[in-house]
This record gives sequence, structure tokens and C-alpha cells, in this order.
Amino acid sequence: MTDAIATVAADAPAKVSLAGLTWTERTAYRALAEAAQAGLPCPTNIDIEMLCGYNSCSMGPVMVKRLERKGLIRVERYQRFRIVEIVATGERTARAANMRDDTPHVPKGTHTPPPARLPTSATPRPTDRKPYKTGKGLR
Repeated sequence: MTDAIATVAADAPAKVSLAGLTWTERTAYRALAEAAQAGLPCPTNIDIEMLCGYNSCSMGPVMVKRLERKGLIRVERYQRFRIVEIVATGERTARAANMRDDTPHVPKGTHTPPPARLPTSATPRPTDRKPYKTGKGLR
């Protein structure tokens, strides 16, 4: 009989204590959890901001990052979308319908390094068609 109870307990969704979270963190967590449970795509940043009552366009990602730091969610980031996994239940938000690329997210400021500078002999020479580049005709 204890095996049956253990099986039922394993199948039941885990209860997460939201006591240590602020109201806005709880609101964002519930929105993410409901989307994952319903099999919907992750709410966008503006959706989270509107639910939480923020006017700043930076608070959506901040709320997701806070929940991630607290260990309540795991996030797979792509260039324009994210997939969120609720740690307590293992449920994940769906892939967005207009998500066509699996390119991972590249944070700002981490772009590719500039190409090596060409030697001076390889730089293009000014032509007669552009006298301003040769210094002629500037009288």
C-alpha cells in the first residue's frame, strides 16, 4: 500500500512555497506556471510587465531573471524567444508559433571581434574619379 501512496505522491504536482517572493514575483511565476501547464508559449516581456503593473520595458526580463536566480525556473534563451521550465513540476512552456530559428541568445556586447586590419599596401588607392581623395582640385 505504501507503493501506491508513493506513486500517487510522485504523480501529484509539487507544491511550491511562494511565501518568500514579492507580489510581482508571485504574479510572474504564476503566469509562467500557467502557460507551462496549459502548453502555451512563454509570456512575452510586455505581458509580464502588464500583469505586474510595471511601466518600464526592462522589468519583464528582470522578473524572469529573479525567478531563475531563486531556482524556481530554468530558462532556455533564443534570439527572440525563451522556453521556461518550471522546476517544481518539470513542465515547460511551448515553442512560440513564429519561432523559426534555434539560434541561441547572444547577449549584447559579445559580438564577433572586428576583422584584422589590412596592411597598408592592400588598402584601396584613390582614383582620378574622386579628386577630393587625392588632394587635387581643392583650390
